[in-house]
Amino acid sequence: MKRKTFSLLLAMLIAISALFGCSGSKTSSSETSKDSKSGGGTGSSGEPVELIWIMGDPGQVPIDQAMVEEELDKISVEKLNVKVRTIYYDDEKTKLALSSGEKWDMVFTCEWFNNFAVQAQAGYFADITEKVKTLTPDLYATMPEIVWEGAKVNGKIMAIPVKKDYAAELFWRLDKKLFVDTLGMEIPDTMKFEDIEKYLAAAKKAYEDGVPEAKDAQYPLKLNNGGLPGPDSSFDMINRDVMLGIPYSAVGTPDQDKIVITVEHPDLYDRLVLLHKWYKAGYINPDAATTEETFIYSAVKNGQGFYGADAIWSSGDGYAQVISKYSGPYLSTASIRGAMNAINANSKHIDLALKYQELVNTDKKYRDMLRYGVEGVHFNYTEEGLVKRTERGVSNYAPWAFSQGSYSLSSVEAAEGVDVDPNMWEVIFKGYENLKATNTIGFSFDITPVETEVAACKVIRDKYWIGLLTGTSDPAVEVPKMMKELEAAGIRKIQEEAQRQFDEFLKSKK
Repeated sequence: MKRKTFSLLLAMLIAISALFGCSGSKTSSSETSKDSKSGGGTGSSGEPVELIWIMGDPGQVPIDQAMVEEELDKISVEKLNVKVRTIYYDDEKTKLALSSGEKWDMVFTCEWFNNFAVQAQAGYFADITEKVKTLTPDLYATMPEIVWEGAKVNGKIMAIPVKKDYAAELFWRLDKKLFVDTLGMEIPDTMKFEDIEKYLAAAKKAYEDGVPEAKDAQYPLKLNNGGLPGPDSSFDMINRDVMLGIPYSAVGTPDQDKIVITVEHPDLYDRLVLLHKWYKAGYINPDAATTEETFIYSAVKNGQGFYGADAIWSSGDGYAQVISKYSGPYLSTASIRGAMNAINANSKHIDLALKYQELVNTDKKYRDMLRYGVEGVHFNYTEEGLVKRTERGVSNYAPWAFSQGSYSLSSVEAAEGVDVDPNMWEVIFKGYENLKATNTIGFSFDITPVETEVAACKVIRDKYWIGLLTGTSDPAVEVPKMMKELEAAGIRKIQEEAQRQFDEFLKSKK
């Protein structure tokens, strides 16, 4: 994409994103009634049509899922004569459901869950390129062209992006009570990745000195065998399985369109060196590479988020956190595809599923209920229009909100000990004026020509990856060993094929 064109599209993103659609669908179900064999089947008369939506796994099926669905159905039946049954699957079960022919109509998909590009190329997802514009114009209008561009595979829109933080930003998350209230440390709005080291050291010392607020900070950066999230956030990733990407630091240089193996590049390698240093210093728990425990509390955490995410994280974890951005904003195909919902290419109700997705993404009342549950039971609104979740809401209804539909449409959540801006999304989208982007928007690497090599290299990558991402392995020793094995398995051939395809993609954009 030429830089001038990208700038115009980005301007559209910022302008359009400020307009949050709150109305329901303007088209009645009867207007879209078609024969079910053509994928229309809207349930405009008779018994409501049941649509099955496979969502991401939040850890457990929400206890009050049936109660919430009953209330949601009252709205969707009135507007579309449709009911929705939600199934919560993890990544493995979701992929199995698709490959085995299990019945479903809509499914959560992204770069890291139910691999979007791979599943789309396999033919599981319906092509909605024209339908999303003609059948659901209100849905299409919620997002600018550049976002829909990122949802394309081989030039066709194959899923509905969740309107959220399009440009990826990574944050350090610090315990406010420990670092600010007790230790009196100042936490800037932004810092470098390595700047967190002084906070890790301070937390460790406070624990050793017997400071009560640091009693759980023996290892201030607790990790499990998933490793540190987002170590490659400084790259526009082309394929994570084989660590191919373009460093954002190359944007504007002669190398801006050069695909590299990220673990060889200093933007990732230097972070791995720091992780190992922190592990040896005792900042990371010794069993990080083997434990599967999910740590609710850690003096320091990190994660992909946005301005205002401190309220969400604080509420979810049960303690006040202060955040500091160390990466981004970076716009990429991967960030646009950070959360999406696709429609089954073999569904008897493709049109109805698309109309339902329009409801989810344009009706604020429905969206709030889908995210937070039943008003008066699971949440209440504050005078400022924020959402305050009840104890029952926290314990009995906590789906992955980012996987459902427009994040920016739903009301902002309040949090104890954190100042929350009800207009946070306007601030977020305004901040995207300073984002960086490579020329990969809309590009998908087709691994078919090197499928065997990719499979072999992924096995090798996985063998070393946990140790590197938890700091338990010394990258000075392990990375050269890994690269030797990867080169024998064909990593350079994969890199060359990816570069060839990307070069062809760039030519087609001129």
